[in-house]
Amino acid sequence: MRIGILGAGDMGQTHARIFSQMPGVEIAGVVGRSTERAARVAGELGLPPVTDPWTLVDNETVDAVDVTYPSALHRGWVVAALERGKHVFCETPMALTIEDADAMIDAAHRHKRILMPAQVQRFGVEAGYIHDQVASGSLGRPISAYAASRSAPYGAGTTRPIDLYGEPMLDLLIHPFDTLNWLLGMPRRVSGAGQTGPSGAIDYAFVTLDFEGASGLVEGSAMMPQNFPFSIDLRVLGEEGALESWVRLGPEEEFGLVQYRDTGEPESIDLEGGDPYLRECAYFVECVRGEADPAVVSPEGEREAIRVALAAREAIVQAQPQLLVDQ
Repeated sequence: MRIGILGAGDMGQTHARIFSQMPGVEIAGVVGRSTERAARVAGELGLPPVTDPWTLVDNETVDAVDVTYPSALHRGWVVAALERGKHVFCETPMALTIEDADAMIDAAHRHKRILMPAQVQRFGVEAGYIHDQVASGSLGRPISAYAASRSAPYGAGTTRPIDLYGEPMLDLLIHPFDTLNWLLGMPRRVSGAGQTGPSGAIDYAFVTLDFEGASGLVEGSAMMPQNFPFSIDLRVLGEEGALESWVRLGPEEEFGLVQYRDTGEPESIDLEGGDPYLRECAYFVECVRGEADPAVVSPEGEREAIRVALAAREAIVQAQPQLLVDQ
């Protein structure tokens, strides 16, 4: 399998290093927007530098394209690659609008190619364990779920401008919204409250979600102090117990997963499984080879997470709940 990577930023470099170590996977090139960046990444991997993405998208020997460009640029490159018969691995948010998401999904269906969003939190072993316990009924009927992503400020005046990457309500919270959808299904209604930050967007938000028979809460912040570690939290309460996980990505990484029951001591669960970025890249390769089910991480699921994020933003701006599913 030959894969071309569009984008030589942090995520493009991360994916390139992972794919370069996979048996049977060859990197056709990593596109950098400047000659210097392209040369630096290419030199590390022993590849020729590439600055023109069309040299990979139009290359008939390339089987798949990994799009790590900013979200506002995804539609054009994703559709172009699909139209040329390539499978596509796409960073999240897959799109900033439902219209763009639909255009990409339609192209994937028309050309019968895989379009997989890089929903990396689904590949974290802690989140995967919680999902499996909920799906198996081990916790009983789900009552509530909480998911959070919190980071230091970014957006206006930083390396992630909002017009390219989207507001924190979408760029930062696409993963927790997707995670709760994955656990509980599509919410029927969303409400929220938030604070506008220096970026001019809603940089801190609490979003409540009404699911069938359960409640959800998503917390997102791009207003934490600069020394606050990037934090991911997930907690599910069921009628027969609760599970809670956390990830702290700072100078010292911290991971945890604890299970609670009505009797006995809380149980700390240690899981093997490795890097979620490696797991998601490997899953994409398995899907292309026909060894895994692409529907497990589908573009339609990503579209639903985008719908929730956009509705949550509207609920905060309008100070009015937004209906997502007819009741």
